[in-house]
Amino acid sequence: METYLWIFASAMIIIGVYAMFATLMNLRHFHRLGKASDETSGPLISVVIPARNEEHNLPRLLDSLTAQSYRNIEILVINDQSSDGTERIIREYEAKDGRIHGFSTDPEHRLSQNGKINALLQLIPHASGEYIIATDADTQHSEDCVAHAYAVMKKNGLDIISGFPTEICPSFMGTVNISAMMLTSILIPHFLVYHFPIPSASFAIGQFIMMRADAYRETGGYSNIKGTICDDVGIVRLFVRKKKKYAFISISDYVKCYMYGTAKEAFKGIERSIAGVFPPNVLTLLPLFALVAVLLHMALCPAIAAVFFLVLGPAPGIWILLSGWILLCLAWYIGCRAANWRKRISIACPLTLIQISLMYLHGLYTELSGKGFEWKGRSVR
Repeated sequence: METYLWIFASAMIIIGVYAMFATLMNLRHFHRLGKASDETSGPLISVVIPARNEEHNLPRLLDSLTAQSYRNIEILVINDQSSDGTERIIREYEAKDGRIHGFSTDPEHRLSQNGKINALLQLIPHASGEYIIATDADTQHSEDCVAHAYAVMKKNGLDIISGFPTEICPSFMGTVNISAMMLTSILIPHFLVYHFPIPSASFAIGQFIMMRADAYRETGGYSNIKGTICDDVGIVRLFVRKKKKYAFISISDYVKCYMYGTAKEAFKGIERSIAGVFPPNVLTLLPLFALVAVLLHMALCPAIAAVFFLVLGPAPGIWILLSGWILLCLAWYIGCRAANWRKRISIACPLTLIQISLMYLHGLYTELSGKGFEWKGRSVR
């Protein structure tokens, strides 16, 4: 029992110290990258939007894009076999602003089994800009979003960027599920990956990805990741493998996302995303169970410490264990607040870790059962 305590305590203090260090260094790195004066003029920038059953979200997005301070943009929207009024909304906005162009996916010309990638592959060839912004229909952009993103890319000579938007969800548990994404912000050393790019440590959020068009074509773009579950992580890792310059930046002050309305939707959606980062299959079975065990240990640390206290008394290892857990939770809180998460979500680190564990286990079942994952009603396999 005492040996187990010291192993757990040593691991927890290392994780806590690392999480705090990585979080603070990442925030410093994001601040440095973001110190670029917004540019309201420059080359044509193409904003590409796949839309499936998005009649309630599209007006908010298109209003925010047509109000951009950076005026030299074209807005390309593709209706992906919607059954609601998405097509009507696209045509209405197309008539109001000449920069908006609507398209529809061809069901007889499917380019990928991943529905979103298929839509993007059919849409991006119509883009004429020197830069391409891929965004989702459920996002909303501040008026200086494009100006800021372009300035960051230009100043730092980047080929692709992405970052965390401010996530909006009316459900508490839904927001807890979405906050699982924060784990990448406190554990991935983005400040190091920027200088020493490694594909497996590169990360992106599909709600906002900006690419240099020439770099996209040179890498082969989405056509080279057709079978990928997670299109956003797949595209940035492709860029990094092809030696393109990548950065994960802070965009929470520039983009909001109304991704999911319920806890169930959020669970299924984030489950798909983490399955793309660490694919659940027979080959990853043992590492996945080990990861789940680690996550649950981290989440239940106070309860486990209480058991140790009852058995061993006030052993020094217990205080080291709890110190590591407090550092982890504090790093989580700092990262969440910097990304505009609400306070009650920022202190829900243990609950989020439990949810991530459940997502991995359910994701494993989904993958091995052959059911596959979906993105807004579209298959991503």
